Amino acid sequence: MAGSLVNHVRTAALLLFAAEFWKRLAAGLKVLFATIRMLLCRLAKGQRPPSPARNDCCIQLPPDVYKRADPLLYAQYYLMAQGLAVTWDNPDIDIFDGAAPVSGALQPSHAYRVRVRVWNGSYDAPAVGVGVALSYLSFGAQTVSRPIANAAVNLGAKGTADCPAYAEFSWTTPATGGHYCLQAQLSWGDDANPSNNLGQKNVNIAEMQSPARFVFNVRNEASVVRRFQIEADCYTLPKLRPCVPPRGQGPDERTDIPRLTESKARWARALEEQAYGRFPVPDDWSVRIVPRTLSLQPRQMTEIAVEMEPKDAAFRGSKSFNVHVFTIGESGSRAITGGVTLTATKG
Repeated sequence: MAGSLVNHVRTAALLLFAAEFWKRLAAGLKVLFATIRMLLCRLAKGQRPPSPARNDCCIQLPPDVYKRADPLLYAQYYLMAQGLAVTWDNPDIDIFDGAAPVSGALQPSHAYRVRVRVWNGSYDAPAVGVGVALSYLSFGAQTVSRPIANAAVNLGAKGTADCPAYAEFSWTTPATGGHYCLQAQLSWGDDANPSNNLGQKNVNIAEMQSPARFVFNVRNEASVVRRFQIEADCYTLPKLRPCVPPRGQGPDERTDIPRLTESKARWARALEEQAYGRFPVPDDWSVRIVPRTLSLQPRQMTEIAVEMEPKDAAFRGSKSFNVHVFTIGESGSRAITGGVTLTATKG
């Protein structure tokens, strides 16, 4: 009962935020309609409306009239497009067996609970009813997606109690053992940045015969022949920095720095510390990918074999590798089309 009451209170708060948004939008529209009415009156009297200044707008609306929400999650394709290294083991998609988190192989034909964490990049605009679609595809790049279920979450503005929001699903794994990937796709009709809405998490179904040997599929979804290139790195998510005081209250913080300036500074720091190419396979490991380059006909699919082993025979433990698949354009340009994160273990 208490949980239900809390959910109702949160929903009411989000609706109040939405009401404030519509109130501000109405104020902006009132200014717009008043300006249009004035221009029509001038035209009716034969008066020529004033010409706007060059590179200017004839209607000046307050910048806080219209705010857009930005639902997002850890989106590998978007982050790679920004030049950042990524892991394909998504931190915003968690799998549970009952209440216990799952790591490693999953059981065939077994019911699991999947939780998707949704963030908001906007400090000002909530989003009520953000769609979350969960699907799975065979382990690899550009393989066929199969839907699991859909849900919706009420997402508060960044920094509020309702950000992040969580969507939960029940998923029964396929009866056939193998490797699969979970994908979460967000949908919001007025998204400030729809490019950061797709996240992927790799899932291993059943035990592997050899933890250091993997096979995954690459499929050409295009209607023309495409060339592919495959490479590996050892990027892992960095440890979170300690929490800082509220904005503007730190000893060295200024209160007059716009949020956009702060955001740009964070992106610049991330590109400096986590840029793609800064995390090569270490010299004490051997990673063999066969083939590393290939061409596929339209709708053709092939297997890629990956073997990983430490050069030190005394190694014990585990090591994770990200295998990225790129398409190669005629000019030599590359575009990320998928990838997997593989972990080699040795007891």
